[in-house]
Amino acid sequence: MRLFLSLCLLVLPGTALADACGPRLVATFSEGAPADRFTLTNTSDPGWSVTEVEIDLGPSRGRVIFDVTERGAGLSVYQPFEEATGTAVIADRSDVTDGDSLLTLRFSRFAPGDSFGFTIDLDDTAGFAPTVVSTDEIAEGRVRVRFTSDRGEATREGYFDDNSEADTGRLEGCFVS
Repeated sequence: MRLFLSLCLLVLPGTALADACGPRLVATFSEGAPADRFTLTNTSDPGWSVTEVEIDLGPSRGRVIFDVTERGAGLSVYQPFEEATGTAVIADRSDVTDGDSLLTLRFSRFAPGDSFGFTIDLDDTAGFAPTVVSTDEIAEGRVRVRFTSDRGEATREGYFDDNSEADTGRLEGCFVS
């Protein structure tokens, strides 16, 4: 087996498996009080800009919802959507009402290396600890991203894992020489 692997490395000396190529966004979720935080980072190759990000928490294990008002489907503490940090420029976003599980953000500028952070409160509806969303409760929530470049457009999606990270390039990969 070692001989086979050594021969493969000799045959392909200039080729190595690299990180995801092309368009890629990494979304992270952090539980906090009084607000939870999402950070979106465009980790794409040069030229790929993010135009739209859709966060769908409906398929999450905890059936997580947005808790943005004092009254409604959410429990106890609430926090509306607020821009927090980053270099990306948001152009528009969908309205979020208490109990929604879908949020869409549109950007006028979100180049490779840019990030965008926002705060909002989340609650689970699956009977875990409703006011504290743990990493396994947000797992399986979906992030769908639209990208554009001079080469065209692309749509990628990723799912939050048990570390509260969704990576639209996790299963992508390419060979570079």
